[in-house]
Amino acid sequence: MKKILSVLIATMMVVLLAACGGGGNSAAEYVFLEEEMGTESYAIGFRQGDEELANTVSGAVMALVKDGTYAKIGEKYPDIKDYLCLTEKDVDESKIPAKGSGDASYTFKHGFDLDYPPYSYLKDDGSVGGFDVELAKAVCEYMGWKYEAVPFNWEAKDMELNAKSCDCIWSGFTKEGREDKYTWGITYSNNTQGILVASDSGIKTLADLAGKTVGVQIDTSAADMLEDAKKDLADTFGELKTYETYTVAYNDLKAGAIDAIAIDMTAGAYLVANDAK
Repeated sequence: MKKILSVLIATMMVVLLAACGGGGNSAAEYVFLEEEMGTESYAIGFRQGDEELANTVSGAVMALVKDGTYAKIGEKYPDIKDYLCLTEKDVDESKIPAKGSGDASYTFKHGFDLDYPPYSYLKDDGSVGGFDVELAKAVCEYMGWKYEAVPFNWEAKDMELNAKSCDCIWSGFTKEGREDKYTWGITYSNNTQGILVASDSGIKTLADLAGKTVGVQIDTSAADMLEDAKKDLADTFGELKTYETYTVAYNDLKAGAIDAIAIDMTAGAYLVANDAK
């Protein structure tokens, strides 16, 4: 199913290119390679030992799956909704806390990447948005908690969590490879890592990346893959260039400063789609 969804996203971008006719730096000029780098699960990472909070938040998410809020929020983010993995059959009634049962004086501090759309981001007016932000706010509303946004540069996430500046890392956070580093809350989304290129780049396969400059956001699962499971692929690149955010990497791709981006397909699809607006 993940493979089909990924191919559909890439196909939709190709169709958009044909419809718009290209030209300039139109977002319709960018597509994913059909070959994927791998798949992953997105979950909520808490400090080790915070099982009670992790279980409470996970139970509240299940309540939001049951009442339709989870799917309703997903409808607002078309690049994400087909990757959402929770359904009513995944709901364990015994683990759902009563609505409004939280301590009204408690402030839930939501830690997230400040530039990782469509999961989490800072808007131009300074407010925050994204699927994960909306879902976290909905959890707080369900529990009767106050909500506090704690946006940060992604590479600072562990420092912020360990300093107790935030209660969790909830921002398209990959569980695989980090299973023993955090107490994990519920897995709420799946995703696929891919390669984003200009449609006229001549790059059609992973093998075509040999000698090319490929961008990736620092400390992301795509970066981890290229350092570990996909190191053989990365070794063929002319250069692997790291960025603080994928937005900057995408701007470099449009400017021709790099040849490709290794990125999760939901974030890549969002950048492409919103660039067309």
